Amino acid sequence: MPIQHAIWKVGRRPEPLPTCKLPTEQMLESMIVEAPEILSPEWMLIGRQEPTGFGGRIDLLAIAPDSTLVLIEIKRDRTPREVVAQALDYASWVESLTSDKIVQIYHRFSKGGNLSDAFKQRFSANLDEDAMNSSHQIIIVASELDDSTERIIAYLNARDLAINVAFFRVFQHGAEQ
Repeated sequence: MPIQHAIWKVGRRPEPLPTCKLPTEQMLESMIVEAPEILSPEWMLIGRQEPTGFGGRIDLLAIAPDSTLVLIEIKRDRTPREVVAQALDYASWVESLTSDKIVQIYHRFSKGGNLSDAFKQRFSANLDEDAMNSSHQIIIVASELDDSTERIIAYLNARDLAINVAFFRVFQHGAEQ
């Protein structure tokens, strides 16, 4: 069961700020690209809107300090259970990525950057290309889960499939979100 948070306006009588929705998923995706620590200070983004070859595009791809890849699927609203199938389909593509392909993805994402150099600068360690993508995890970013999606994710986690959800809420304060 997810933990609910609120932001309160301080005053003599505290009031919770109302929640609202972002206009598009792309807005949230752009915010994460600009400030990846929104999701995790441990990840370095290496790809965005990368075609899978199966007719889909992954929203974001990141790498962790241990060279684990992180597939990030963004949903601006409540998730239908089909998002899990979509993420698993994309994960089957991620699993097949060779280190050369991952380097190419980063090269496109960074507009010419070198993954080994960026990894060393970000994590103060050398990138072990032999260990790269020896495992991966799936992160679904959503404002909330429906009950079915929550059950499916719990089931997969109980069987050691690394799939998790990062929740976000958008609050309205006057004209600002």
